[in-house]
Amino acid sequence: MAKEVKNDSLKPRWLRLRARFVIFVLSGVALVSAAMAVVSHMEASSALLDASQAYLLSLAEAQANQLARRLDSVAGPARDLATSLELVGVKNESFATALLKQNLIANPHIYGMALALAPYSLSPSQRYAAVYAFRSPKGLKVMDLNNPRYDYLSQNWYLIPALLGRPVWSEPYFDEGAGNVLMTTYSAPMVDKGKMLGVVTADVDLGDLGKLVRSLSLHEGGYGFLLTRQGTFLAAPDPNLVMRASIFSVAEEMQRPELRALGRHMVRGAAGLREIIDPLNQQKAWLAYAPVKGVGWSFGVVAPSEAVLAPVTDLTTHQLFFAVVGLAILGLVVLLMVVGLTRPVKLLTHGAKRLSGGDLACRVEGIRPGDEVGELANTFNTMASDLSAHVEELKRKKQELEDSLHRIELLENIEQTLGKFVPASVKARIEEAPEAPDLKKREQDVSVLFLDVAGYTKMSEQVNGEDMNFLIERYFSSFLDDIYVNHGDINETAGDGLMIIFQEDDPVVHAVNAVTCALAVRHKVAAVNRELEGRFQPVTINIGVNSGTAQVGSSRFEGLAGTRWTFTASGPVTNTAARIGALATQGEIYLGPETAKRVEDRFELKAIGPQTLKNVAQPVEVFAVQGPKAA
Repeated sequence: MAKEVKNDSLKPRWLRLRARFVIFVLSGVALVSAAMAVVSHMEASSALLDASQAYLLSLAEAQANQLARRLDSVAGPARDLATSLELVGVKNESFATALLKQNLIANPHIYGMALALAPYSLSPSQRYAAVYAFRSPKGLKVMDLNNPRYDYLSQNWYLIPALLGRPVWSEPYFDEGAGNVLMTTYSAPMVDKGKMLGVVTADVDLGDLGKLVRSLSLHEGGYGFLLTRQGTFLAAPDPNLVMRASIFSVAEEMQRPELRALGRHMVRGAAGLREIIDPLNQQKAWLAYAPVKGVGWSFGVVAPSEAVLAPVTDLTTHQLFFAVVGLAILGLVVLLMVVGLTRPVKLLTHGAKRLSGGDLACRVEGIRPGDEVGELANTFNTMASDLSAHVEELKRKKQELEDSLHRIELLENIEQTLGKFVPASVKARIEEAPEAPDLKKREQDVSVLFLDVAGYTKMSEQVNGEDMNFLIERYFSSFLDDIYVNHGDINETAGDGLMIIFQEDDPVVHAVNAVTCALAVRHKVAAVNRELEGRFQPVTINIGVNSGTAQVGSSRFEGLAGTRWTFTASGPVTNTAARIGALATQGEIYLGPETAKRVEDRFELKAIGPQTLKNVAQPVEVFAVQGPKAA
């Protein structure tokens, strides 16, 4: 009787089936609950995101409209005063001062107003006639602008509306003459029958606008900002940005072209909603923006994505908590049910352990037939009877299988070892007809690339053998991937060079692949030169490429010691490629005329004229590769 084998890694018998059943049921419930939670989370996220987007956009539009109305409440009195004075005229400066004070008292949103008349409007001897009334901590003050050094006639607030003949808003500026505040000016011209009579202005203290923008009630971490027509920050959460930076300067500093494009979209008067990376905290956020009509500004509202979705996250947390509690209760119920069902299984488990220990004569008794467990006990006893008969047969089959696996491992090892020395094209021919592969030479259009390390002989005399081997392996390994990526086969190797064959059904494709590979090799050589700078002298690799029809296949050399096979391309195309490569210097990539003709649409080429090549009867046109053409 076989000795019983103990397996200490098995769990106690009473846990095996019970645990498996409980885990199966709970896993199904958990999967359904998780799916429902995911669907609920996605739907809640989508609904909340839509609502938040609509809220942000409506907030931006409402705030922009509010700013527009506030600015229009400043522009309206200036337009009305200009229209009235076009009809009644200005009697004198005292009259003008009284009108300005009355308007300031009636319009608390206006910081200051000016009335500037055209030259010589009051009298032929008086060129300048202008007064400015403004608010101060001590009440209304009046300034006389009749100063030739100031020359209000040349100031933008007078000159631009006078030339255009229509009201305009100025770019925000810091006024140093009166209140020393940040302001913008609305200028309304007075024109009577095409004659310019003067300009009425109204100033807005932008400090109040900045406070209004910063006081908005937004999501946690959110903020509002205001841009001028030029993209300059007129209000922002960071005071250092106000009138000192623009959305374009921030985009330039952070190298964010998409932010620059967004700024152009905003200053052109567009409205919309976008998901962006917040330039202030580098986190995902939503931006809603709308134009401030009439003045050409743009108002934006930024809300962090995390703050928008915070309620959804809380909802998901609660769902997970209740799901875990429900699974725990369900697990307890299932465990109680399984306890009453697993007693017969104990007998089967005991019998299985004896059988696994080698007791092929064991049988399970004491289980009533008629249900699934009874059928399982009957099947177990039948299996134990048949198992003894199969043991000897399995032993014999096992030995045969081990012998076969050993032979397969030897064959796979031989295949892997030979595969390192066989070109991809040879492997392809063998795979086409493994029973009788066709390796005979056949005429085929190819591109041949010869790669040569300049000054190899001199370098090998100056560098010890170990370092020389390291250099060649380092440089050649760096562009091995580029050769394979461009479908090239390394056909021949020498101490200082490679011969690489490129084959494709389309002759233009393999010519382009060869030139692309050559440029990649030149780039990799430059990179390795930089890597080894200071340890070794830089290496220069010269390359020649030629295309055309060649004899591609195997060559057999027989001798007394045996037979040697090689797989290569031969003919004038290969010889010309080698000579062109020998002609190249200083890391140049030279092409034959056929290759140049095929790739001239893809690469910048420079003709260097007909060249006399060794063992080539006629001069050959040679072209140097400058680089790829711009798309």
